Amino acid sequence: MNVENKKQLVIILFAVGLGLVAAVATGQYISTTMAEENKRIVKEIKEKEVKPLVQELAAMQQKIQALESRPIVAAGGGGAAVETPGVPKSTLSLMTPAGKRAYTVRIDPLSAVGGMINPGDFVDVLAHMNMPDPMTNKTEKITSIVFQYVKVLAVGTNLQATGGYEQQQVAPALNITLALSPEEAGLMSFMEKNGQLQLVLRAPSETAIEELQKADWQNLADYVYDKQKTEITTTIPGAKLKPDSEKKEEAKPYIEIFKGGQMQ
Repeated sequence: MNVENKKQLVIILFAVGLGLVAAVATGQYISTTMAEENKRIVKEIKEKEVKPLVQELAAMQQKIQALESRPIVAAGGGGAAVETPGVPKSTLSLMTPAGKRAYTVRIDPLSAVGGMINPGDFVDVLAHMNMPDPMTNKTEKITSIVFQYVKVLAVGTNLQATGGYEQQQVAPALNITLALSPEEAGLMSFMEKNGQLQLVLRAPSETAIEELQKADWQNLADYVYDKQKTEITTTIPGAKLKPDSEKKEEAKPYIEIFKGGQMQ
């Protein structure tokens, strides 16, 4: 091989090498460019889809804050609207029904259905009292359901149902806030000072107001006789535990005959 041919071979080999280097560099450039383009596309997609959602969420939060800070509007006398500025929705005053008053009684957990009472429940109020007899100057222990279908507004400082029955059951006493009319609030205060209170839990669908008698010895005897036909007795002086026979006998029909203005 002469010198000229050798030069041509070297040139060809050099050109091939340059081509390979150019191909590798071009491939790296294309890969880098594609990776950057992919990042740019992903970023644009996030900005187009996520950013509006973030902005919408922020706007909703601002609207909620604005609503919470607005005055509460309630119906006033004669249908006119009155405003209560600056009063949060969760205050006890706004949870108290119209015509009622929030009245708190301090009662032991056992007398409060074992401590298993929540705000929003409805209860009957049972009173155990010593009733004085003005004729004998003696007192009689009576038990009677005084109020029915009374709404529980709060238990302690809880205005919402918490279900914290374990803590309520071991507490020495519970502060139960009830919704009472002004007259009922006065009677409740009197009963607290002169007797003992007990709450009876009602089912949510049980809204009827029943006519009830006081619980004493005579009514107990009548109830047991009516339900079981059983007469019960006691050795307690002055306690009547025999059923009232006059209540059990039905009136018999009769006919009166008059002749000459005189009954025959």
